[in-house]
Amino acid sequence: MNDFERDYYEAETFWEGEALQDENNLSRIRETAAMIPADAESLVDIGCGNGIFVNYLQKMMPRLKLLAIDRSHTALKYVNTEKREGDVAAIPLADRSFDCVTCLEVIEHLPVNVYQRALAELTRVARQYVILSVPFAEEPERNHNQCPQCRSIFNSDLHLRTFSEETVDRLLEKYNFECVAVKKAGAQVSYRGHHLYTRVFYPEQFRSWHSPICPICGYREGIAQPSSSVPKEMTTKAELRSRSFISYFSSVPKLFWPKETTYYWIIGLYRRK
Repeated sequence: MNDFERDYYEAETFWEGEALQDENNLSRIRETAAMIPADAESLVDIGCGNGIFVNYLQKMMPRLKLLAIDRSHTALKYVNTEKREGDVAAIPLADRSFDCVTCLEVIEHLPVNVYQRALAELTRVARQYVILSVPFAEEPERNHNQCPQCRSIFNSDLHLRTFSEETVDRLLEKYNFECVAVKKAGAQVSYRGHHLYTRVFYPEQFRSWHSPICPICGYREGIAQPSSSVPKEMTTKAELRSRSFISYFSSVPKLFWPKETTYYWIIGLYRRK
């Protein structure tokens, strides 16, 4: 873990509170747990974060022998099961040591030089099954974050790649694992093209700061503040007038604007051939 990653993932605010335990995330956890094969007696969760998944399994599936592994010491403080520090690219376990290996919302963060090594490690440790979950058909540039100090723009969740159904289906082929089940989770109903509309009329939503630390300049909330030549009061009044105008003229189209259902996550179950 480099210095930036250590500062980012050891930030207490990243793991505490209810940020990772909203209803959508809890639904994803339930959906994932339901995919664990009945003949699996042991499970290790790699990149467990604050333990939201293994803590759930401990209560709901006490038959499982559980181990949680994460490289963040801070995150592991919230884990209630047996736990160990470790990295997805160098898992501190023997070959085929657990019936089922899970890795949830992790691999989309991995840089190119780590990605394939991590997949090889996950399949090495799995005796029979691997379960992976990732954001589904995400466009990382949509969820961007702008540093108020250096103005750099980056994905607010540090996602580096996107996954389609085909990608997920073939993800572990080269490691002799076949995909035997796929499930989508996190259904969202939205107005078609709403992202483009928001981007045009509410651009400030795509410049908001919601990250523990900037990967470029190291900015953190409360440590450094951006300068501005525009008085805050004047900016606020202008924004209020603009929002009022847009809100008035956008209410009518919503009556006939077509809607679409999308899914935030896709979960794959893989079995050793």
